[in-house]
Amino acid sequence: MFVYTHEAHPGERVPHHDCFETKLANARLLRDEIGISRPILVDDLSGTAHRAYGGLPNMTWVIDRGGTIAYKASWTSAANVESFVARYVEARRDRPTGVRIGPYHTEQLEWRAIDQEAFLARLERNGPAALEQWHRAGLRRSS
Repeated sequence: MFVYTHEAHPGERVPHHDCFETKLANARLLRDEIGISRPILVDDLSGTAHRAYGGLPNMTWVIDRGGTIAYKASWTSAANVESFVARYVEARRDRPTGVRIGPYHTEQLEWRAIDQEAFLARLERNGPAALEQWHRAGLRRSS
């Protein structure tokens, strides 16, 4: 499941969510542009779900049927999530009879490809204000 929280860089063409209908339209645009095929839940205008799960811009959580957090990442990598889910399901399903298994916690640093060109194209799609806001923020970060 995918949770659409807010438009990170609103602009004139893809604006800040001023009503739930705008938020739904923006979620549909994202779905269609990047081909999201799983169900999309749209957070409320206040961002209640987003804040409850950490508030970072592109987090991923995998929560098992019992409500246990099985995977948490501060940035989404589809390949990492798919790999984790396959290992998680396999460990629970394919254990030998009579063998007990137990969970353990890991932390690791991962690397991801950054498609700056596609990111800037989305900012341009949102409108000049989005691109200007990003450049201003980038200048602040580099100083």
